[in-house]
Amino acid sequence: MILAIDAGNSRTKWGVFDAGGKLIAQGALDNSELQSLAQPLPAWRDCQSVVISNVAGPALGENISALLNPLAIPMRTITAQPVACGVTNAYVNPEQLGSDRWAALIAAWNLYRQPCIVATAGTALTVDALSGSGVFLGGMILPGIGLMQQSLLDSTAGIRESMGEWQDFPTSTANALYTAALTAAAGNVKGMAARLQRHSRAEPLVVVGGGDAKLLAECLLETIVMTNKLVIADNLVLQGLLLIERELGAP
Repeated sequence: MILAIDAGNSRTKWGVFDAGGKLIAQGALDNSELQSLAQPLPAWRDCQSVVISNVAGPALGENISALLNPLAIPMRTITAQPVACGVTNAYVNPEQLGSDRWAALIAAWNLYRQPCIVATAGTALTVDALSGSGVFLGGMILPGIGLMQQSLLDSTAGIRESMGEWQDFPTSTANALYTAALTAAAGNVKGMAARLQRHSRAEPLVVVGGGDAKLLAECLLETIVMTNKLVIADNLVLQGLLLIERELGAP
């Protein structure tokens, strides 16, 4: 069995895959909860190897390593590469691409094999373009839906309302913030999809993941004219980590 760990900015997701590649156990912890763990989770104990994506920084990485050391199993922390698992990385400096984005792109290509927009809606929103030949063309990073709202709540003296809800025509400041943030996020995805469609001369699939995936998908489908095919894909990073680990073999 293989343990895949996706350490993000706010939360760490994990999944255990059996020999056939089936996800048989999974979970998520706030990073503060992970740092307070004294021993590995029970589901991790029978794994033969660990593959990790860590964009949360060295301190959390050291904490994860310390948790796993008692298991005495091989550990691999991945970085983006020029080529892996059928995907070519067009970043000027390939290793600068976030390992979570790289793993998600690898999973999307191996799942769908067509032009894709891979949009991951978490603390940050990443919107990445994948060509019909498996080339990561480039992408965008912007504040996530919650962070857009919180930045205004924190930085604007006249705004002190709590998070709001969607309205076609917002009639409160909280709802204005929420509606604007969600519309901005969806607009960036739609814009990248249009550019990829022109580049590929084919309608791309929009693949949405992350903690706010459902919110983003609903906005794309209901409030912006969205002709592209759209799917919500859970655990893209974990699936990509599994593929990378299988391709690389034993550390």
